[in-house]
Amino acid sequence: MLREPLLPNRSRKEWLRRLDRIAADLNVLLIAFAIGLATLDLTFLLTQHVIDRLPQTTRVVYATPAAAPTKLP
Repeated sequence: MLREPLLPNRSRKEWLRRLDRIAADLNVLLIAFAIGLATLDLTFLLTQHVIDRLPQTTRVVYATPAAAPTKLP
């Protein structure tokens, strides 16, 4: 014999109020994520402009020195 679980009988307004409270908390979290991502995007954009304005660097390649020519007597 199956019995229904004992759940409190809540009115529709109470459920909507709880859902609204949860959505408000979730909105705060989503706004925090949006601000963080916008900050990250602006930081990346700024560093790209800084890197573009830096002078070109010369690459130094260390090669093994050539053998010294031998002297003829």
